[in-house]
Amino acid sequence: MKIRTGFYAYLAIASCLGITVSRSDFHWGLLFLSLLFFLMIYRIDEKPRGLFLLTILFTAGFSAYMLYVDSANASIHHLSESEFAGTVYSPVMIDGNKVGFQMKSSQNEVLVVEYFMDMAEEALHFSELEIGDSCKWSGIVKQPQQASNPHAFDYQNYLYEQKIHWILTLNSLPKACTSTSKTSFFTSIKQYRQQGIHLINAYVDQPQASFMISLIFGDRSSLDGELLDAYQQLGLVHLLAISGLHVGIITAATFFLGIRIGFTRQWMNLLLISILPIYALLAGGAPSVMRAATMTGVALTLLLLKKKVFSIDTIGLACIFVLLLNPYYLYHIGFQLSFSVSLSLLLASKSIQKVKNGTAQLFIVSLIAQVASLPLLLYHFYQFSIWSPLLNIIFVPFYSLYVLPISFLLFFVLLLSPDDVSLFIPFLSYPLEIMNSLAVWIAQFPLGTMVFGKPAILLTAVYCVSVIFFFCKLETNKVSAGVIGLLICMVFHWNIHYFNPYGKIVVLDIGQGDAIYISLPFNKGKYLIDTGGMFSFPEEEWRKRKKEFHNGSDVLVPFLKAEGVRRLDKLILTHGDFDHIGNVESLWGQVGIKEILVPQGFGVSEVEQDILKEAKRRSVSTGIAVSNTGWKVGDASFSFLHPAKIYESKNEGSIVLFAMIGKRNWLFTGDMEEEAERDFIHAYPTLNVDVLKVGHHGSKTSSTEGFLGRTKPKVAIISAGRNNRFGHPHQEVLDRLSQVDAKVYRTDLHGAIIFEFTHRGGTFSTIIP
Repeated sequence: MKIRTGFYAYLAIASCLGITVSRSDFHWGLLFLSLLFFLMIYRIDEKPRGLFLLTILFTAGFSAYMLYVDSANASIHHLSESEFAGTVYSPVMIDGNKVGFQMKSSQNEVLVVEYFMDMAEEALHFSELEIGDSCKWSGIVKQPQQASNPHAFDYQNYLYEQKIHWILTLNSLPKACTSTSKTSFFTSIKQYRQQGIHLINAYVDQPQASFMISLIFGDRSSLDGELLDAYQQLGLVHLLAISGLHVGIITAATFFLGIRIGFTRQWMNLLLISILPIYALLAGGAPSVMRAATMTGVALTLLLLKKKVFSIDTIGLACIFVLLLNPYYLYHIGFQLSFSVSLSLLLASKSIQKVKNGTAQLFIVSLIAQVASLPLLLYHFYQFSIWSPLLNIIFVPFYSLYVLPISFLLFFVLLLSPDDVSLFIPFLSYPLEIMNSLAVWIAQFPLGTMVFGKPAILLTAVYCVSVIFFFCKLETNKVSAGVIGLLICMVFHWNIHYFNPYGKIVVLDIGQGDAIYISLPFNKGKYLIDTGGMFSFPEEEWRKRKKEFHNGSDVLVPFLKAEGVRRLDKLILTHGDFDHIGNVESLWGQVGIKEILVPQGFGVSEVEQDILKEAKRRSVSTGIAVSNTGWKVGDASFSFLHPAKIYESKNEGSIVLFAMIGKRNWLFTGDMEEEAERDFIHAYPTLNVDVLKVGHHGSKTSSTEGFLGRTKPKVAIISAGRNNRFGHPHQEVLDRLSQVDAKVYRTDLHGAIIFEFTHRGGTFSTIIP
């Protein structure tokens, strides 16, 4: 007998496999998984074997489709172009002195446009631009920056999957701008969406406006960064996006109102099928919205046709439809979470229905969603919150049954009588303020967040298998076996560093600064030499942005969490310059620190004093790096060679650490300059150095001929920011390194520099080839 359950779900899985195989570097492994999948289908679908053949056809078809889409995803513009004619393609966002939006050129290609204002009055010109306006644009074209650190967000790939290949930095205001009366359907939808957002911003104060915009139009760009981080950390950020539950509530409310007005069920179904695609576009067209709208549309269509299809097949049809619209959606975290959670809740629906208590049922739903999303959360965010299932009991009803309806009610009041909306705002503002304060307060407690690190592809696959096993056992009322399987996987992941025979040294691309991470094999030691730090200069109020890029919270902390670092054994601060210690504040409360080591004389500046005070408050041991002392762990040894005295200059008094790691001799020099280098080679005239961390970012006041002539490094690593205002590294230094035949790695050119090693030795690699 042919088993029809999940027919379209199997085809959806085959479609995902086809897309993945065509874009993956692991072709053979994925083809092997595909073969196992086909064999499983072959055994399930006995006579005839139509499903088996269809899964093969869908895998091959979507693989070919993805290859075709990829081959067509190329730019017709060139790096040398500077003049463009085109239309505004997205809302114009003004954040401080930066203007950003998308522009569609006359050749029908989308570019990201940015402009940095010199005067506040220029904002008025850009605020008048609307989607569809046609202008002439002049500026410099550049390629988007690819990821330059391990595990970092790849902006270049993010834009590529939106078929965007260039960033146009304007050098002047747009010219000859005209509004067009004829616009396409999609442009009209975008215009209506932007008008709605403008209407909310004009009559509703923050932060209520940003929440309304997020829940009605799916735009989270105006939400407070600290608040968004708190919701993200607690596993509640899905509440601030338009989800399946969100679309379901809106659909049910619209259906109920239509029936009460007097429409028949058939007419309401037809109406909903017609307006759902429009609402999906008004809500921003995110994958989660597309999934929810498509599933609802499929279910309503089948209801009209009086066809019975399993709910799991509705998910399968929605998945296939969304991937046909855009196969790149498969790599979108929203798509992955939306479909995985929806499928898990469907598979567990019988178990959920057995629980009669409403609060307990909501807790079980949240717990099941957490289990289903666990592999994705760990792979993309490296951590999860143990508070999430409990907090969802409070926050889900609050947002779904209160904030969402009130937001729509306020919006309808805005449409009918904008001046009266202030009467209703308190119904949203006061409860929202209380709940937001609760979220921020709970997020302050690090005990609730468990940092596992980013799992490798193989471990992620094991997680997925353990999750599938969990739901299989849940179906057969043997959930304890499924829980044990998941716990084994999580315990192994939590302690995976103890089984890892590889160590690594990573010189991070931290901009104009130093941050060097050292991890020894089998979790014998985790050390960080300096933290980097960005200089900030006083600015006029209008220039300040809502969320400035911060290489501590945006680069250093995510990297450490992705590496699974919950505590550093030693934090070595070579000296007190801000570009070496400025990001220590980002580590507090995010990564534990066992011991901080500083040079003699440390504690003069306010920043240095703050570090020492906070270390004392948190009971972190603080010590002085004394010359000719050190420690040894396994095959690795570390020795402080400098400073032996207090220098007037902080740079000259930098800690110099000599380490024997991976069969190579390393010399980490901080910002040591000429005077200290003379003292150093006098004290250690025969020191053999294989790898030199070049002093002071390649400044000509460091790495003198005498110093390089004595140390004779085979490899030189320079940590410097791209296009930095100091001109580092200086050409004189590069010439001196060339004279001693040192192979040079630079973070400004190569991104992060990685040395992976075992007790036998190691190899270098860079993020940017």
